[in-house]
Amino acid sequence: MMRSFAIGALVIAAAATPALANPTTGSASTGSASTAATGSATTATTADGVTERDRVDVAPSGHAFKQLSIDNPLGDVTVEGYDGTTIRIETHKHAPDEDALDRLRVSLVPSDDGTVRITTTADPKDAEGKVLRRGAVRVDLVIRAPRDLRVDANVNAGKLDISGMENGGDLDAATGPITVRHVSGALYTHTVSGATNLSEVSGSVDAQSLASDVQLDTVSGEKLVASVDKGKIGGRRVRSRDIELTSTDGPIALEAEATLRGRIRVASLRGDLEVRLHRHGTALLVRATGAKVDLGAAAQQERAAAAGWHEAAFGDVAAAEAAAIELRSRYGNVVFAIVE
Repeated sequence: MMRSFAIGALVIAAAATPALANPTTGSASTGSASTAATGSATTATTADGVTERDRVDVAPSGHAFKQLSIDNPLGDVTVEGYDGTTIRIETHKHAPDEDALDRLRVSLVPSDDGTVRITTTADPKDAEGKVLRRGAVRVDLVIRAPRDLRVDANVNAGKLDISGMENGGDLDAATGPITVRHVSGALYTHTVSGATNLSEVSGSVDAQSLASDVQLDTVSGEKLVASVDKGKIGGRRVRSRDIELTSTDGPIALEAEATLRGRIRVASLRGDLEVRLHRHGTALLVRATGAKVDLGAAAQQERAAAAGWHEAAFGDVAAAEAAAIELRSRYGNVVFAIVE
């Protein structure tokens, strides 16, 4: 059985029995793990409807928080990391009238495993059967969390913005954009048509998009994978050892640093490819195929064994530390250059 109670606009749910609620401090104790919450709320009426702003501070008791799981189909999600232990949740609600505002719910469920789950919902009908139009209401979440938490978050058309976190996460958006800054750890992003922007990310990265662009800036780690169907991929200051960028119908431009025993594979069906590498003495073997191939003047080009392929060698490619680069476009042009 689940007992819940409201603190302003937030519903704290304790998934253990018995659950003890203190109406003064807003705390919930759940057996071996307990969570304390305090907060405040303000409501204002404007020309375009009613807004409500809530703030709740959730402190751990018994063990630290480990993971933050957020599902908000009603608006934006912003998560900022900091050197603390408490999770601060700010909710910004907007609705055309007070009745619609009362039908918006923000729920928080702390678990014994250290996971804190935050979800938003809207009651589809009121007591009289009046239907709530989804586009008329909105809930935005701004969360300040301990930076060592892993973040899993989902939005629909809202923005998803994550910064200052150190344990990676899994981020999913439909038509909303994803922005990640100053984040380390294993990171996975998925969008349908929202743009993806990743900057100053350290760790393995897997960024997938169906019909939008992926932009990468200052990315490092063991592996970087980015894939789009209709959209472009742009990368600069990339220092990942294993890089794989692919598109179906869009160009790819990459500026990266070659690493010892590194592997770079850039491929597109119809898009042009432009790859520029900072070599720093690393031996490179470049293989490329495309409608037109230009591997630059810094190395002698020769026809590879397979028809349609070109090769260029930089340094002693027989050495075990040599990096391998493969560039492939069936209908697009391929340009490769060494940047000193």
